[in-house]
Amino acid sequence: LAGDRLITNGNEFIVAYDAKTGKELWSVPGVDSNAIHTPLLAGDLVIITAGFPKKRSYGITLSGKVVWKYEKGTAYVPTPIVYRGLLYLLTDSGILTCLDPKTGQPVYEGKRLPAPARFTASPVAFDGKLFLTSEDGDTFVVKAGPEHTVIGKNTIDEPVYSSLAIAGDSLYLRAEKHLYRIRN
Repeated sequence: LAGDRLITNGNEFIVAYDAKTGKELWSVPGVDSNAIHTPLLAGDLVIITAGFPKKRSYGITLSGKVVWKYEKGTAYVPTPIVYRGLLYLLTDSGILTCLDPKTGQPVYEGKRLPAPARFTASPVAFDGKLFLTSEDGDTFVVKAGPEHTVIGKNTIDEPVYSSLAIAGDSLYLRAEKHLYRIRN
C-alpha cells in the first residue's frame, strides 16, 4: 500500500489500484519471473523485485513510470529491504548488495557473509543493523550503511526458514521446533 494506492508485483504486469475503489490506475510490464517478493516503498518510488528465474529490481514512480532497472543480486524467496535510505538485496546464498533506491545505482555489490549459507527468511532491520537469518539458524548482523560491515553472528542449533519478527524490545525467531525470544 503506497498512500492511496495498492501496488501488486506480477510476472506479466505490475499494477496499481485505487485502494478505496479497486479501480486500476496504471500497469507496466511485469518482472517476467516468479513475483514472490513484496513491493517496497522508498520515498516516492515503489521497488519491485523478483529473483527466479530472472533477477530483477525496478524503481517505479507512484504514477507508473519505470525510472531504473537492476538485474542481479536478488533471491528466490527473501524480499529485499529498504532501510535508512538504502535498498538491500540478498541472494539465496547470502550475497548482499546495497543500492541507492532513488537511482538503482550500486552503493556496494556482491559482498559475502563470513560463512556460506542458504537464505529463505527475509532481512529485517532495527537499531542501525540488518539481521539476515540463514536456514542453518545463523543470524548475521550487518551494520546498515554504505559500507559492508558484518558485526556479529548468532547461532541456534536448528533450522530457520522464517523471518525474524521485532516487537517492543524483543526479537522473535521461529525455528523448526522452537520459538525464541531475544531481548537486549
